[in-house]
Amino acid sequence: MPVFQLIYRSKANAYFNDDDLIVLLRQCRSKNIEKNVTGILLYGYGNFIQLLEGDDDVVRDLYAHRISLDQRHREPVILHQGYIPKRLFKDWSMAFQPLNAERVRNLGGYLNPATQEAETGKNLLSPMRLLEVIQGFATDMNRR
Repeated sequence: MPVFQLIYRSKANAYFNDDDLIVLLRQCRSKNIEKNVTGILLYGYGNFIQLLEGDDDVVRDLYAHRISLDQRHREPVILHQGYIPKRLFKDWSMAFQPLNAERVRNLGGYLNPATQEAETGKNLLSPMRLLEVIQGFATDMNRR
């Protein structure tokens, strides 16, 4: 059965450390479990990118009445929305991975959005490329 998916980005109003992110995710998880919403939250360099998946009305309402009004961030912009055949993050009420930018630079497959477009002509933050990256991440995580 197809599932509705929404991806947005926003800017944090203040720096989030790992403890702040854990508090945020605990709040998200409890609400998302009740509403059968799954997804992933990415945070770095003061920006959030979140993918949400679930029933169309539930996800749209969550974004419009909670997320877009949350004072912890500003300028939310929907990057992608539509139906997909199945959930990418079916077992995650909300997940995140704390990342140290210096450690990540040395990992195989790491692409720096700041230089990637100049080198390859591909904008990693374009909606379709971002979706491609997130789908790759979901596939990798589901193999573990």
